[in-house]
Amino acid sequence: MGIANSITGDSSSNQLMDLLTVVANPSVYKAKLDALDVATAENKKYVEALGPASEIVALRDQAKALREEAEKYKNSTIEQGNAHLEAARTQASSVVSAAKAKSDAMLEAADAVKAQADAMLSHVQSELIVAQKATADAAKAQAIAEQQAVEMGKAIAVANAAKADAESTKASIIAKQEAFIKGL
Repeated sequence: MGIANSITGDSSSNQLMDLLTVVANPSVYKAKLDALDVATAENKKYVEALGPASEIVALRDQAKALREEAEKYKNSTIEQGNAHLEAARTQASSVVSAAKAKSDAMLEAADAVKAQADAMLSHVQSELIVAQKATADAAKAQAIAEQQAVEMGKAIAVANAAKADAESTKASIIAKQEAFIKGL
């Protein structure tokens, strides 16, 4: 409800008369005072709202400034992050290259050691074959030697028997010869 231009609400311009008319009638005066209190209360809301509205505008401006600062910080952070990411990629590439080079060198060394081990294994296997043949030849030679020892033992036994027989024959001849010489 707005405040009227004249106290009585009419469009007349004699305000002093209007004021005297309102004051002379206490019910009209009370009604006008109540209307004035209502209008004052309503206007007070707008005045009070202006205080918080200015605070809202200040907060909005502050929020805008904070958004702009956050945007700048975000962009700066993104730039730094991209720089760090690129540095990390470069470093990772370097580490991977070094690891690959080291791995290739280790594989090359392992291949050389394997080739050497294969050569040694081949040599050992050929030496083993030679040793097995030598062992087999030695076993055959031992078997032959044992067989010859058995045959030699038999030959010695035969020779000893022949010697004993020859000694016996010799002793018999000597005895006959002595007997013949004595008989002469």
